[in-house]
Amino acid sequence: MHSRERAPRRRKEGRNSRHDDEEEGNFRGGKYEDDLVDYYTKAQRKKHAKEKQSTVAPTPIHLPEFITVANLANALRVRSEDFSRKLRQLGFDEVGPDYILNAENAGLISMEYGFEPQVEAEEEDEDLYPEPVPDDTSLLPSRPPIVTIMGHVDHGKTTILDYLRKTSVAATEYGGITQHIGAFSVNLESGRTITFLDTPGHSAFLSMRQRGANVTDIVILVVAADDSVMPQTIEAIKHSKAAGVPIIVAINKMDKEDAQPDRVKQDLARYGVEVEDFGGETQAIPVSGKTGLGMEELEEATVLLSEVLDHRAPRDGNVEGWILETTTRKAGRVATVLVRRGTLRVGQILVAGTTWAKVRTLKNEAGVDVAEAGPGTPVEVDGWRDQPVAGDEALQADSEQHADAVTRYRQAKVEQSRAADDVEHINEARRLEQDKREMEAAAAERADQIANGLITEEEAQETPKEEASGPKEVHFIIKGDVSGSVEAVINSVTSVGNQEVVPRILRSGVGPVSQTDVEHASISKGHILAFNVPVEPLVRSQAERKGVAISSQTIIYRVVEDVKSTLSEYLTPKVTQRVTGEAEVLQTFEISLKKQKKLVIAGSRVKNGLINVNSRVRVIRGGEVVHDGILSSLKNVKKDVSEMRKGTDCGIGIDEFEDFLPGDNLQCYEVKSEKRTL
Repeated sequence: MHSRERAPRRRKEGRNSRHDDEEEGNFRGGKYEDDLVDYYTKAQRKKHAKEKQSTVAPTPIHLPEFITVANLANALRVRSEDFSRKLRQLGFDEVGPDYILNAENAGLISMEYGFEPQVEAEEEDEDLYPEPVPDDTSLLPSRPPIVTIMGHVDHGKTTILDYLRKTSVAATEYGGITQHIGAFSVNLESGRTITFLDTPGHSAFLSMRQRGANVTDIVILVVAADDSVMPQTIEAIKHSKAAGVPIIVAINKMDKEDAQPDRVKQDLARYGVEVEDFGGETQAIPVSGKTGLGMEELEEATVLLSEVLDHRAPRDGNVEGWILETTTRKAGRVATVLVRRGTLRVGQILVAGTTWAKVRTLKNEAGVDVAEAGPGTPVEVDGWRDQPVAGDEALQADSEQHADAVTRYRQAKVEQSRAADDVEHINEARRLEQDKREMEAAAAERADQIANGLITEEEAQETPKEEASGPKEVHFIIKGDVSGSVEAVINSVTSVGNQEVVPRILRSGVGPVSQTDVEHASISKGHILAFNVPVEPLVRSQAERKGVAISSQTIIYRVVEDVKSTLSEYLTPKVTQRVTGEAEVLQTFEISLKKQKKLVIAGSRVKNGLINVNSRVRVIRGGEVVHDGILSSLKNVKKDVSEMRKGTDCGIGIDEFEDFLPGDNLQCYEVKSEKRTL
């Protein structure tokens, strides 16, 4: 059938030679017919296989959370060179075989090769969340208002609190500066109970003041009458307005002769605080924390505003609160909890951050055991498994098993986030190491080229060098007495530095400096900052043997100064040049030296300053420096001299330079290296 169909076509095309007939005979004989059938059969099989392949589901592939480029290439069965080329096409530049990819990027790359990444099922959310605030709170029981004392450092915040609670806290604070948040329930003469939060005024405690503004109902803004509005005053106003908290201004230090309350009111108006005397709604009360002037009026204003605001919260249901401060005592880890809703009792389970506690005892600010604490009450809670962090939200769990499950879930989330950060640091470190190896290889190649005479040293120096890839990192380990102080020290330390040198916090924690801290600092060539914690003699001697510096301070200012001093050691010195004298070459001549050597001397006239022997000297010709060296010979007639003054003639010889020309300008100078500080 095939031969009959194709034979006329062959004849039409003129294929009527004997060779064609023989060929057609062979075709009819079956040889070509079988080949043609095989050809069509193979084509159909190939087409069918291709269609089948297009309909088959992608090959599943299980990927870990993080995987290197080399391991992913092996898993996908792709050659490394082809895989690297594909990654560059997909936008992954500067990616080496040891570069670590996260599961998301690895999955997208796998899909390019026809694989289907298998994503693990999302872990069930076992976290705790606060109860929603009821729309109508009028039927709820009232609670004590939470009043925060805020303002600039040394404007008298703690002194006012001392007067209110009839105790002296300022005397127990190092340097008179409050180092961490203090929470106190004060029973006023009116019978009302008010919870006061005393927040530190130093700018380093910015985040603590932010937490104070976020958990408070009323802010008493303390402004010194003799100092008026200062930077921390402005920050306190911003935090209060951002949290939507009403302000009462206490114009303190009215007992001083240079007190100017009207100036304070005018300055406050510039920052959006309109006092009642100027037609606003904010009460401004002149007071004196020392003499008690105006303190009753301040108390009455606070009570009146709290009654207007009508603060209420449920006393039943699950307990919610805030961790204000944490520390470690002989009895164990304790934390000050400000109850927000519910009633906290002994035996209940609290979860804060990634730790939890079965409440063993509740103590008030006087250290007295209390049976329970309702909304608006601060209490010290012990029984924590690990140290909670100031600012964490404390929520009640149903049981120890529930609390343990919640903390495990949160810890997994934290570790997942930390692992992602670590991967970024590892990739960056590996990239920097690769750059370093490339620079070393380039330097070795230039050295070989110089040794083989391919390039000169001058040409090698002209080769562009890689610039530094970032500032120098100096490592620090921070230990403090309470978590709030540790956080404040971290904020202070990380704010120091410049484009050349920056601090990096390796570890931080609450408690004294341990031998483990010293070991970590020794390995990382870091420094230890101990804030308000003792350093045992054994630990200090170990640090001396290891060459680890421990800075032990109780004032935040001193910590910052120590950090600045440490970082300054890593700054390159400031190099300056000062011209000490100038001379003009008039003529040149030669003088004979020992062993038949000759020295070219420039007969010169000193134009300015002093020309000193052994000083550095530049030869300037036509406005350009043609040589920079050491002035080795200075002669007056035939005598060697140490210096020549302005207006005198002398002979000058310079090491490794003899090509003097009349009219050259010789400039002596000195180089000074000055230590820089932050």
